[in-house]
Amino acid sequence: MAIVLMAVSIITMAQTARPIILYGTITQNDLMQAPFNKWFDSIYNAYQPDTKITAAIKKANTKDISMEIFLGTWCGDSKREVPRFMKLLHEASFATSQVKLIGLGGSDSLYKQGPKQEEKGKGIFRVPVFIVYKNGVEVGRINEFPVTSLEKDLQTILTGGDYSPNYKSFSLLSEWLNDGTLLNKNSNIRGMAMQLKSLVGSERELNSVGYLLLQQEKKQEAFKVFQLNAQLYPESANVLSSLGEGYYKIGDNKTAVQFLERALEINKDPLLLKEILQILYEVKGVKG
Repeated sequence: MAIVLMAVSIITMAQTARPIILYGTITQNDLMQAPFNKWFDSIYNAYQPDTKITAAIKKANTKDISMEIFLGTWCGDSKREVPRFMKLLHEASFATSQVKLIGLGGSDSLYKQGPKQEEKGKGIFRVPVFIVYKNGVEVGRINEFPVTSLEKDLQTILTGGDYSPNYKSFSLLSEWLNDGTLLNKNSNIRGMAMQLKSLVGSERELNSVGYLLLQQEKKQEAFKVFQLNAQLYPESANVLSSLGEGYYKIGDNKTAVQFLERALEINKDPLLLKEILQILYEVKGVKG
C-alpha cells in the first residue's frame, strides 16, 4: 500500500499501489522529508542563482507580492524547477509566509487537481506553475520551465517588464472556460482559433488541454478545444483523430468516423496508427 500525504497532514492508505505524493497545501519542509528530499535537497543545493539578478530582486519592493506554486511531486519538471525556485527565493530573502505551495495529484501528466480544487479557474494545465500576485491580482506566471532563467523571468515579472510565459494559449483558454465563451453557441470557432494562432507553440499544446478536460468529464469543453486545434492544424492525423474522438464523446458517431478515417488516410506514424484504429473500432462497436 502506498502512503499519500494529504494537505491537512493526514496520512491515508491508497487502495492500489501508487507513488507517494504530496497532495494539497504543503510547505518546503515537507519537500525536505523522505522520500522527496532525495531530489529536492540535491537540486536545491546544486543550484546557484545569478547573484546580480538575485540582488536586484532582493532590493525590489515585494511587500505586496505573494506567490502560489503548483507542483506535482511525481513530475520531473516540478522536481527540477521547484527546488531551484525555492533556492532563488531564499537567496533573494523573499518571505516564505508570502509563498503557498500546492501539491497536485495524478502521475498522469494530463490530470492535475488538488484535494480542494485549489487549481480551479487558474489555468493549470502543466506543472510546475509559479504564479506571482500583487495585492492579490496576478501579474505574471512561469509555466513549467523558465523562458530565460528563473531569476530573470521573476525579475521581469516583478518589475512589470514585457514577459510572455510558455504555453501562452493556456491563459486565453482559461478565460474562455471561466466566462462561458468556449461553450457559447454563438462563439465562432474559426475566429477563436485565429486569436489562439500566435499563442500556440505546437499541436500538442491544445491537445493536452482537450484530454485533460475529457478526464474531468467536461466533454463539451474538450470537444470545443479539439475543434479549435483542428482549425489550426487541419492536416495533422493526430489532431483529426482527437477531434474524431471528441465527436464520439459527445455522441456524434457518424462524424467521429469521418474524422477518424480521414486521420487514417493522412497518417504516417506507425505508432499513431494503432491509437486511431483503437478509437475507430470502439466507435463502430468492433472488437480490436
